[in-house]
Amino acid sequence: MENKILVLKEHNHFYYSGCCQEYLKRVYDWKDDLVTPKSFLFRNNENAVCFNVSADVKENQIDFLQFETSYYIGLQYIPEWNIPVLVEPKMNNDSYKLNFVNILTEALQEPENFNHLVGLMEVDFNSEWIEVPSKHRVELTPFLIIQFLMAVKQIVKKGLKKSYYQKTENLRSRVRSKILVGQQLKQNVFKHRLTHTVCSFQEFGFDTEENRFLKYVLQVIYSYAGSLEPVLKAQVLELVHYNLAAFNQVSSQKFRAYDKKESNLFYKVYNNAFDLGNQILRLMSYGYGDVSAAIKKYPPHWIDMSKLFELYVFKKLREKFSGADEVKYHEKRHYQELDFIINEKKGNGIKAVVDAKYKPRYKNGNPTKEDARQLSGYSRLTSVYEELGINDDHIIPVYIIYPKGLGEIPDTQNEQAEDIKTANNSINKAILHSSVTEVKAYRKMYMQEIPLETLPLKEQ
Repeated sequence: MENKILVLKEHNHFYYSGCCQEYLKRVYDWKDDLVTPKSFLFRNNENAVCFNVSADVKENQIDFLQFETSYYIGLQYIPEWNIPVLVEPKMNNDSYKLNFVNILTEALQEPENFNHLVGLMEVDFNSEWIEVPSKHRVELTPFLIIQFLMAVKQIVKKGLKKSYYQKTENLRSRVRSKILVGQQLKQNVFKHRLTHTVCSFQEFGFDTEENRFLKYVLQVIYSYAGSLEPVLKAQVLELVHYNLAAFNQVSSQKFRAYDKKESNLFYKVYNNAFDLGNQILRLMSYGYGDVSAAIKKYPPHWIDMSKLFELYVFKKLREKFSGADEVKYHEKRHYQELDFIINEKKGNGIKAVVDAKYKPRYKNGNPTKEDARQLSGYSRLTSVYEELGINDDHIIPVYIIYPKGLGEIPDTQNEQAEDIKTANNSINKAILHSSVTEVKAYRKMYMQEIPLETLPLKEQ
């Protein structure tokens, strides 16, 4: 019997129109009535709905039905319907898919982004894992692998941590620290090797347990990489080879998990790597590496694509504004949290408030009044004026950064959009390398798009 699964896209508003009812019946056959499932929330946040169903059933017939998804992709089981729901990236189709690997890899080239990974993913390893036919794309593994490899790359750039570790060695003609009597008897005394002594002693270097754990996960990923699609395989192997070269002085050791934490703030990225490495090993422990299987199992999980887009925008802004504190990310001011504050010290001396909007409606460059007013409010905060050193009689420019090619959904909330026009002297107005548009209704409000790379499926 074929495994049934409800497959939707992010940013989905799927209305009842007959075809929607037939699609649902193919994966869920209700008898007397349609039970409306509970909403799925990201990290138990009532304002972050991953999946919601609105339905009205009259006399066993659907009068109204709507599937809603937001900024999250992932997988979860719907107990009321006894089927799983899989939410894929909106840009995925039969011809190409979103190259999230490049987006994540590039975003994590900015070291500060490792401080902002909390809230990117939610993985529930403790719930029952969900069977998914292999023809469907589940994006969990690449997200974990790329995050781990980029975390280790940051460690390698800094230099592996050195510390004292315990070492056992059969020394010739000398004794060091503690003699291991049992092993000495077996290896030397009973074999009449009286010039050797098995000793346990401490040594200072790279061959520590935490570095062995990282090396083991790298080796696991290397073994698994052969099963990946060609483009992803090449990227993963390049990172694995780069990282493994730094572990030549680290011994090989097998692990099921690693539960220790790094307390030295200089090496805090180790903790990111430990958490990600443990998750990867848990995936592999379920026989996840059997890529030939027609059915695969995954833990319930959600990935916040708007958060990923923010990390990507931050990396792009840091490319242009590379000075110390020229870009501040997620600054909290007067009970509000701003995406970015730009305070360029050199060049054109750009000072601005920037918001990343991962919304399909921005395809046509039409911000809603709600978004425009929110961003305008950020730029009027006294603390922002003080941060940027701007006099009260000046207007702080504001920018909305949005993804190109995300597509668009019907405007169900009747939000009024603001008119836009091409900005004069757009080169001088740009904060990224793309064209700039200006919102007519507000002074010094600009919009810029960022293209998100896709991969043709026929080339994989």
